Amino acid sequence: MADDHADDHARDVHGPSLPAGGAHERADVDPPGTLPVPGWVDSAVPVRQHAVGDLFADVRVPGSEDTGFPPYVARDVDPQLDSLLATAAAAPRGELVLVAGPPNVGKTRTLAAALGRVLPDRVLLAPPRGTDLRPLPAWLNARAERAPRGWVIWLDDLDHHLASELPQTLVAALGAADAVVAATIRRDRLEDLRPGDVDEDRPRLWTGFSALDVAPVVVARRWSPWERERARASGDERLAEAVTAADERFGVTERLAAGPVLEPIWSGGPDNGHPRGYALVAAAVVLARIGVSGPLTREEIEAAHTAYLPDPPPLLEDADQAWAWATRRRDGLPGLLVPAGRQGRWRAFGSLTLRGMPPEGVWRTALDLATERERITVGVTALSARRFDIAEAALEPLARQGDLEAMYHYADLTSQRGTGKWKWMAQEWFEKAAERGHVDAMVELGRLLWLEEGLESWAEEWYRKAADHGHPDAVCALATLLSEEPGREEEAEECYRRAIDQGDPDAMQGLGYHLRDAGREEEAETWFLRAAEQGLSDAMEQLAGMLAKKPGREQEAATWNRRARAQHAAMRERFADAEWWLEPGSWK
Repeated sequence: MADDHADDHARDVHGPSLPAGGAHERADVDPPGTLPVPGWVDSAVPVRQHAVGDLFADVRVPGSEDTGFPPYVARDVDPQLDSLLATAAAAPRGELVLVAGPPNVGKTRTLAAALGRVLPDRVLLAPPRGTDLRPLPAWLNARAERAPRGWVIWLDDLDHHLASELPQTLVAALGAADAVVAATIRRDRLEDLRPGDVDEDRPRLWTGFSALDVAPVVVARRWSPWERERARASGDERLAEAVTAADERFGVTERLAAGPVLEPIWSGGPDNGHPRGYALVAAAVVLARIGVSGPLTREEIEAAHTAYLPDPPPLLEDADQAWAWATRRRDGLPGLLVPAGRQGRWRAFGSLTLRGMPPEGVWRTALDLATERERITVGVTALSARRFDIAEAALEPLARQGDLEAMYHYADLTSQRGTGKWKWMAQEWFEKAAERGHVDAMVELGRLLWLEEGLESWAEEWYRKAADHGHPDAVCALATLLSEEPGREEEAEECYRRAIDQGDPDAMQGLGYHLRDAGREEEAETWFLRAAEQGLSDAMEQLAGMLAKKPGREQEAATWNRRARAQHAAMRERFADAEWWLEPGSWK
């Protein structure tokens, strides 16, 4: 079934008004004030009490007996997913179970079915988009008697729930409150958001989602022969037809989710005979991509659509005709724009995309329409696109108002703008955010103090503070700093091993370098191997170089060299994909 579902926009969250700060702030920073437990917590029910359509889109498919959803077809990943959920439920520090894949491949229904099998008696909480999740652990502890078997935090389309960060500390705090976090995300968004190396010469990707540094369960677009056979055996006419019709372009779930109907209409672009209608849909697609991800009114979409009209424009259909074309259901399936949230709000159908740099007018409209929380997302997205003016307009006012996450990203913006006064401003804003408890800011401040100012002792102080707060990279950064100071080699090694115990693969590689430089070659090889097995290309190259010197191990060295080259190529492809923001001529 389709993964994208209509739910309330951040503007429409029911219950108490929540303060600026969002789920993307550190879990160890207490939210301002004492927040009452909202109604959606008190009204939550166990997983087993949810009807089949509660957790995913009600996209009905034509058929002789169109009575709602087709039956669930067991996917090949089900055993793996069941095992991860069971493990997460037993973990004392909390774990995130993440299901990833392309749009409309059944991620949401696969995860919902697994929850029903493995954790049916846990109470399921589905926070509205835009909700500040930091108070959740306290809310759950205050209502522990309501969930004697524990909780499930349901975050479908994870990137739409969080503005710019999901710290592991929050997941751990939820785990301590006996909650499992179950989430879905598109594969491309996961690659954008999960922690990773950042090339200074390329757009900075979002790296604050430390909890996303986990292996996701990937739901494949193409169904296996066993999955297809199970679908045929279901007795459902719609499933049987979808399996028969599935091809390289549209898989089974995409057939069910209207891809074949909508994609040809969309791919025609403004030359499809409805240039204004196309422009309306394009505006909705790109506003969501920029960061205004919730449903919009017709007036809000129309405010941005002129940027997508052809130049010079052909004879345009009138506004009502364009709107009717964009929202019309086809063959009983959704339109290009689908109703969402409260009456009168709309969003683009989930699988529609556009590439290239958004036009100036759309950036400005996004700033006008964005809620306070969305403005941070818009700012971070603009920063990735090197639209420093838009990022500044989005982030600076919130930073000066004291929004902690805006302060951090505004510091990041000033850091990227150049040298001189910009670096001083970056240090000032990182320090302000760090002093208020933003752990990522502590790490960035340490980096600036050490690498650009040469103030190792101050940098060490901030690295230690971040490490005490549980930042996954702080201990490794501290170890690297100590390894370069004479006489502190043992401290450095201890820090590397502490970071490894916390599951940091970079620390494995760092310890390898540390041991190699100390002349402990055999130990270094062991740690380079472990880091290489985690996918670190530099460790692969170091391991290959060490193996090449050993008689009889030349073939192993060649294998690791090939894997390193493949990993570098994959990273180049990833960054090249990120650079679509920087290609004004690539918009189609």
